[in-house]
Amino acid sequence: MIIYFNNKFSNNKNILIDVRDRGFLLGDAIFETILFNNQKIILFNYHYERFIKSIKKNYFNFSISKKKLEDIIYKLVKKNKIDTRRVAIRLTLSRGVSKARGLDFNNDHACTFLITLSNLGTNKTIPKIRIKTSDIKRLSNSILSQNKTSNYFENIVAKHISKKEKFDDALFLNEKNKICCCSSSNIYFVENNKIFTPPLKDGALDGTVRKLLLKKKKVAVKSISLNNLKKVSEVFLTNSILGVRPVTKIDKISFDFGPKTKTIMKYSESLGI
Repeated sequence: MIIYFNNKFSNNKNILIDVRDRGFLLGDAIFETILFNNQKIILFNYHYERFIKSIKKNYFNFSISKKKLEDIIYKLVKKNKIDTRRVAIRLTLSRGVSKARGLDFNNDHACTFLITLSNLGTNKTIPKIRIKTSDIKRLSNSILSQNKTSNYFENIVAKHISKKEKFDDALFLNEKNKICCCSSSNIYFVENNKIFTPPLKDGALDGTVRKLLLKKKKVAVKSISLNNLKKVSEVFLTNSILGVRPVTKIDKISFDFGPKTKTIMKYSESLGI
């Protein structure tokens, strides 16, 4: 497979990443995963905006214009001859190799920038998700909650535990026991025929699909606790790669795959998600 690595298109077998790279050693990296479908980059503006925001907010010595990034992605898809398929585009930006050992860094060295592709299946079966509340708390003011970093240790372990217990995903609560999100998805609840999703201040993932649905006023923001689930009729998840997935169970409480979820699903599919 051809990948994009530090300003060059190369075969992935020829790429070497320095063992001193901070992304490898410390998880000091950010990433974006973008859907390419039907010869289009889906929700590109939202992904670019979030990526640049994380770069600036977290002091990465890196810049790239929207036009340049867009051109690179289209060229990369074309070079891999997969422009007619659903593809996951992964941007990874590491702080690179610092001259200083340990946690300290300065910006006198280049970052490591990598773009890779993954072919996605064409299976259109709608998965019905069962999620379990994790014992791992998601801190609402944590930098890990506010950015898509490569430090996904909590997400990985929480999901693994939930799958060992025969669930599909983990549900995170914050330090005040408010619902945040799942391991890689935003979560939504239907109450009194209205759709709500947890606010970012509660530790929710700043998802691109979530941002779109809020902008289009298809959903609203509301803090939610586990006690609220008694009033909820439907639950669903969104992810920029996986789309909309209905939730049929949270812990021991069951939910319907209802009309509100189907409406959001139909809308997202019209956008190519």
